[in-house]
Amino acid sequence: MQIILNGEPHPLEGDYTLLALLETHEVEKEHTALMLNGAVIPATSWHKHILKENDEVEIMVFVGGG
Repeated sequence: MQIILNGEPHPLEGDYTLLALLETHEVEKEHTALMLNGAVIPATSWHKHILKENDEVEIMVFVGGG
């Protein structure tokens, strides 16, 4: 299966949830927002959303600074 991850084609083997995708990429979950096909998905639902062929996922990690 292939998804679009942050604007780039990204192959996946097997079933993945949004949460599993983040864990695979070792993304800090605490300061992260996810969009799936243009919709913001609450962190409490990441484990429920199973990715499908050609889904578009945007991972946004927020970093503080000064």
